[in-house]
Amino acid sequence: MELDDLTGHTGENVRPLPEEIQGALRAAYKRYSNYLEAFGPDETYLRKKVETELGRHMIYIKMRCSGLDAEWGKVTLLGTSGLSGSYIEQRG
Repeated sequence: MELDDLTGHTGENVRPLPEEIQGALRAAYKRYSNYLEAFGPDETYLRKKVETELGRHMIYIKMRCSGLDAEWGKVTLLGTSGLSGSYIEQRG
């Protein structure tokens, strides 16, 4: 909600984020990254599900905010294809 207040609903008011917001975004990314790393090799399906559900929100934040650390480039890019809405992963 505060991101909407700072940047507008479509990101029309782009400006540097306050330090407390930057700190919160760094903490959110770190938690997301640590959570994904906690999955073992036999939990691939569960990891993909988490990447789909949480990654979608992380991508939304990434698109709305400028000046994020380079580590945000590691968030997987998800999209949908066709009417079925199947997910396609694009990894760098």
